[in-house]
Amino acid sequence: MAIQSRLPLQPDGAHEINDTLSVLERKEKVAYFGGGVPLFVHGKDDEVGRRLASLQAIALGLATQAEISLGLKIDRTTLYRQGVRLREQGIAGLVPEKPGPKGERKLKGECLGRAQKMLDAGATQEEAAEKLGIGIRTLRRAVQRGSLTPRRSHGPWGVSAGSQPGERSVENSAAPLGVATRRVLDRVLARVGKLSEAAAEFEPAMAVANAGALMALPALLESGLIDAAESVYGRLKNGFYGLRSTVLCLGFMALLRIKSPERMQFEAPGELGVLLGLDRAPEVKTIRRKLRELSEARIAQKFSAALAERWVATSRRDVGMLYVDGHVRPYHGEKHRLTKAHVARRNLSMQATTDYWVNDKNAEPLFVVTGTVNEKLISTMKGRILPEVRRLVGRERRVTMVFDREGWSPKWFKELDEQGFDVLTYRKGNYELWPQSSFQVVRGQVEGRKVEYELAERTVEVRPGFKMREVRRMRTDGKQTAVLTTRWKMPILQVAWRMFERWRQENFFRYMREHFALDALVDREVGTVEAGRTVPNPKRRRLDKELARLRAEMRGLEGEYGQRALDNKESERPTARGFKIANGELGQRIRELRARCEEVLARRRKEPKRVAVAEMDEEDRVVCLSPETKHLTDTIKTVAYRAETALVGLLNEDAYARTEEEGRALIREILRTPADVLPDAQAGILRVRLHGMPNGRSNAAVEHLCKQLNAAQVRYPGTFLRLRYETLK
Repeated sequence: MAIQSRLPLQPDGAHEINDTLSVLERKEKVAYFGGGVPLFVHGKDDEVGRRLASLQAIALGLATQAEISLGLKIDRTTLYRQGVRLREQGIAGLVPEKPGPKGERKLKGECLGRAQKMLDAGATQEEAAEKLGIGIRTLRRAVQRGSLTPRRSHGPWGVSAGSQPGERSVENSAAPLGVATRRVLDRVLARVGKLSEAAAEFEPAMAVANAGALMALPALLESGLIDAAESVYGRLKNGFYGLRSTVLCLGFMALLRIKSPERMQFEAPGELGVLLGLDRAPEVKTIRRKLRELSEARIAQKFSAALAERWVATSRRDVGMLYVDGHVRPYHGEKHRLTKAHVARRNLSMQATTDYWVNDKNAEPLFVVTGTVNEKLISTMKGRILPEVRRLVGRERRVTMVFDREGWSPKWFKELDEQGFDVLTYRKGNYELWPQSSFQVVRGQVEGRKVEYELAERTVEVRPGFKMREVRRMRTDGKQTAVLTTRWKMPILQVAWRMFERWRQENFFRYMREHFALDALVDREVGTVEAGRTVPNPKRRRLDKELARLRAEMRGLEGEYGQRALDNKESERPTARGFKIANGELGQRIRELRARCEEVLARRRKEPKRVAVAEMDEEDRVVCLSPETKHLTDTIKTVAYRAETALVGLLNEDAYARTEEEGRALIREILRTPADVLPDAQAGILRVRLHGMPNGRSNAAVEHLCKQLNAAQVRYPGTFLRLRYETLK
């Protein structure tokens, strides 16, 4: 539309678009002038007004589209589109639109119904999305919102074939109360204290990670893990996770080498939850809270004792000979001061705690005792180990105690013999070699193993009036290893083999350290040491260090003094007096060091070798790590170790030729194998279908284990479902 030409007059401070049109911004208003005459005013934040003013200026012929685009910094394409909307929709077309899809959702109405029918018919989400012509993300968002319900197809047994890992991942991430928290009602009831423990409920699930750990469940139950826990602890406070699920979770963690609760944050909680029959496994803080609740009861020792009673009752022949040895757990923290112990594997004296383990003749762990402020083996055996052994095996039975040179004491051997215990140990100290003619090669079989030693034996008096049997083995390097025992009727080959097989207990310690984190610090709680308990005097130890330093310095100076005397030139200093005068400063320093050594020795004599903890200075006061939680977790790890051993025992050379060498490694891999978990409520069966192993011999071993475990007819704890193990073929 044409307008009459006007003089190019513009207000002060206005921004010129061209000779006719200008824009003036004042405070919160924006005004448009044509030839100095006001045309339009809108608010500074009024986007609709800005669009309308620019389009009106173009329509009135006050400026071209290019001039408006350059002057108001609006893209020409944007101006064109806004002009089209103004013509077609009026001013309403200039209102800004919401971001996101502008039209109706693709997945609604009839399309949504078709998608649900496809899922009900057994189609996967990917197949349904492809047939409907929509994106997979669109369909998955509908599942997350609840617009669609994924349905399961049915397997060959009439049960649901189960969800796939990807589907579970989507559902778990969309759970309303956090990852995999799908049992909302139970969790709400637990939150208000109305649920004692969530029941185990299984849904069909395919390819569950680490579900091979369910293969060890019969062994865990046979070891008495759940029965002993319930008999000792009773129950935990009301909550979603009760005693059964907590103890099982700790057992599966040990079997799967999840070595600390903190590692649970890196495991898929929904997948581990399938093993427990729950929506998800407990998180780190929940496990910590449950461990704290269990440890506050202060009955971990009773829990361990209940398990030991069960093991002794089922294998009484294996406890006729018990191996006893100490395992030193170093403490690497700086917050607390502990007593020191010698760590043999590092050849260092470190702050540490000593645990004394008792293993049966097959080196299977029976129970453990934590030494108070690093008690020695003999005192720990007298006060705590032997009474527990008597309680377990009875008063009348003679038990052979096997230990290393740490327990050497002829007086102690005599006491053991009088108390009804036999002894099998190494001889300590120097001893004369027996002649070569005394030895002869002895061959035979012990527990199915071929054994050959070069042996000799005699009767020796280790204490006046007390004799023992000494068996020696000639080694290939000509050295002789002496073994002492009070087992007079045991064959000589048995004596040697049983003593030398004590290394199986050392191997047990090493295996537990590497695979079950035996040395890991479970918590940072400490306890006070009994006031009457004595420990090595720290003041005397400091004086010993000072004395050693002074003596080392003095020896160095004395050596230098002697070297000077040897190199003395008689032509310069022909007499000893002259030499002393020339080296007077060095001699004076040596005499001062000798005097200081005498002074330190005098102070050292006044200090007792041991001192009561209550009498120690505050800076020297020692504490002990709280043993309760550590004892509890070590007991559960012991059960897991025995369960693993039981699975290895089910294998044989026919099922797996290298069971002796690779049995445990194979079991570890089986426990980590994915499996399908398929409940069949009508048949009362929980099928665990393991996926294939890397090679044929491993698959054959798995099939053999499945047959052996199915014969046990074990029910999953807290349910009526019998475990049925199968392989995926």
